[in-house]
Amino acid sequence: MIPPKQIPDPEAKKPDDWVDEAEIEDPEDKKPEDWDSTPEMIPDPEAKKPEDWDEEEDGEWKAPQIKNPEFKGEWKAKKIPNPEYKGAWEAPKIDNPEHFEDNELYAFPEITGVGIEVWQVKSGTLFDSIFVGDSIEEADEHKKKTWEAMKDGEKAAHDEAKKAEAPPADDKKEDAKAEAADKEDDEEKKEEL
Repeated sequence: MIPPKQIPDPEAKKPDDWVDEAEIEDPEDKKPEDWDSTPEMIPDPEAKKPEDWDEEEDGEWKAPQIKNPEFKGEWKAKKIPNPEYKGAWEAPKIDNPEHFEDNELYAFPEITGVGIEVWQVKSGTLFDSIFVGDSIEEADEHKKKTWEAMKDGEKAAHDEAKKAEAPPADDKKEDAKAEAADKEDDEEKKEEL
């Protein structure tokens, strides 16, 4: 593909004084004095010493520790917008020495494959003889050699396949007789009511 017209200047360097932190800690935000007085773990207030606990054998009983719901975690100063923030640094653009123009980039000498994504309700659709080009005359010539040459044979094969799938004529007659008999039965039941 064609390289871009401009590229970031490889010689450019971010200035040492460039500030790219969007937020900073608020210097006026102070940690509350009682912040560290709340322990992270506390004895479980609902724990009870087992009845068979023997202090001589088992030692002094201590309630198991649980997380303290009032523990606030490590204190961190709140963030505020950085007044010196200059945005994300980007190198200035320069002309790309490898860029070139190609007015026939779209032209391929030969295409050997085409991908088509089709959403369909009924499976079995086939695609063939695909033409890609920009000449109506060439497209017509391709159509004559492919689609027009095959369409009658394909239609005949399709009709033959449909005929093979259809139930035999005798089955159709039997189905029609059974349907008529069902209708007569329904009519008789209606009269009886």
